[in-house]
Amino acid sequence: MATSPRGSCESDPRNEPVFTIGVVARKLRVTPMTLRIWEKRGLIQPSRIGKNRFYSEYDLTRLAMIEHLLQEKHLNIEGVKEVLELKHCWEIRGCTADERSGCPRYRSEAQGIVRSFAPEAQA
Repeated sequence: MATSPRGSCESDPRNEPVFTIGVVARKLRVTPMTLRIWEKRGLIQPSRIGKNRFYSEYDLTRLAMIEHLLQEKHLNIEGVKEVLELKHCWEIRGCTADERSGCPRYRSEAQGIVRSFAPEAQA
C-alpha cells in the first residue's frame, strides 16, 4: 500500500528534500548512524545528491512514526515494516481531504475500491 515514502505527490513543497542527515538526526534525537541503519533496512529512502542524503518534511513525519513504533510501541524493524506496509502514505502524512483529493495515488486507490464493488465485478 504505502510503497514509497514520497508517494506520488511530488509537486507538494513538503516533499522537497531540504534537510541534511545531521539536521534530521538532531530533530529526532537519534544519531546519523541510526538513520543510515533505518535506510539500509528499508524503512526510509532519502533523496540523494551525490553521496549526501536529504530528507523532506514528509520523510520527517515518516521517521517520527518509525521512531515511535520502535521506542514507544517496542516493535522490531520487521514489525515497523509491516505496520508501514498496512498504512497508506496519506495516513502516515496526515493529509487533509483536500490534499487527498489532489493526490493521484489516493484517487487511483479509491477508483480501485469502487471498481471492486461494481456489479460486474460481483458476477
